[in-house]
Amino acid sequence: MLTIHDSFNFEENEFEITACGEVLVDLISKKALPLNSCHDFSRHFGGSPANVLINMQRLKNKTALIARIGKDPFGQFLTDILKKEALNLDCLQIDKENQTPVIFVNKSKNSPEWLAYRGADTNLEIKQEIYNKISNSSVFFTGSFMLAKKPAQTTILKALNYAFKENKLIAFDPNFRPQLWSDSEKGKKIIKKVLAKADIIKPSLDDAYYLYGPASPLNYLKKYHNAGAKIVILSLGEKGILLSDSKNEPLQIQAFSKKVVDVTGAGDSFWAGFLTGILKGFSIKKAAQIGNATAAFKIQAVGALSEIPSLLEIMNYYDL
Repeated sequence: MLTIHDSFNFEENEFEITACGEVLVDLISKKALPLNSCHDFSRHFGGSPANVLINMQRLKNKTALIARIGKDPFGQFLTDILKKEALNLDCLQIDKENQTPVIFVNKSKNSPEWLAYRGADTNLEIKQEIYNKISNSSVFFTGSFMLAKKPAQTTILKALNYAFKENKLIAFDPNFRPQLWSDSEKGKKIIKKVLAKADIIKPSLDDAYYLYGPASPLNYLKKYHNAGAKIVILSLGEKGILLSDSKNEPLQIQAFSKKVVDVTGAGDSFWAGFLTGILKGFSIKKAAQIGNATAAFKIQAVGALSEIPSLLEIMNYYDL
C-alpha cells in the first residue's frame, strides 16, 4: 500500500512527464469583481495540464503535451509560448474548423468565477504518437476539463488506460464542475472511474463539494479513497493541504505564503513543484511541502505563468 512516506524509483525515460488536456486562453479581469460586473480583461496563457508542464519545464523537467487548439490567432499565441518554453509538441493537434478554447476568469484571492467557451479541445483524437509519448514518460498527468465532451473524453480515457497498463505513475486533477457536462450524474461516474486508476489526486474543497456534496474534509478524504485513489492531497486554500494515504492519519501541511495577489494557477504550480519533488526521489510528504512552497511563490503575481525560482531556491527559501 502506498503511503505518504514512500518515494518512487523511475526507469530512465525520454520524458519525465506527459500531460493530456486543455491548453487555452484565460481572459482574467483587471479588477476583483464578480464576473458579471467585469469590463476589462487581460489575456493570459491557460489550461491546467499545459500550465503544469510549463512550470515543470522551468524546474528542469523534460515534458510532452497532448492537446488540441484551433488554427486561429489565439492558437498561435499559445503555440508561440509553448515553443518558447520548449515543451515537446509532437502531440499538439491543430483543428482547422473549430476555435481555440477561451475562459473568462475574475481576478480573485479565493476560488475565482469562470465561464468557458469550448472549441477545438473537444475534438482531441487518439493517435499512435500519444501512446508513444506515454510509453517514454515516467508520469502521466490529466485533469477533468476535457473529459466532459466527446470525442476528447474517449481519447483521454484510452490514453489513461494505456498509462495504467504500462504501469506509469498516474496523477489526476479531479476538478469536476457540473456546468461543463450535459449530464452531470454521468460525469460524476466517469470521474470516479478515473479516480480508481489514479495514484495521486489533488482536489480542492470546491472540487470535492461538486463531486460529493457537503461533507467535512476528513469525509471527503474517505470518499476519494473509497473510489480508489491511493494518495489524496486535499487543498484547503489558505489553510494549506491535507495529505492522506488512507492508512496513516491525514497530515495537514500549512500554506507558506500570506501574501496573495492572484490564485489563478496556484494548483498547477503546486502540481509542478510536487511532481518535480517526486521525480527527484523525495518522499510524497516532502514533495507535498515542495508543492506548497512552489504555489506560495506563484500566488504573489498575476497569471498562471508568473515566474517561479529554481527548485533549489524554493527549497532553500523555505528551509525544506
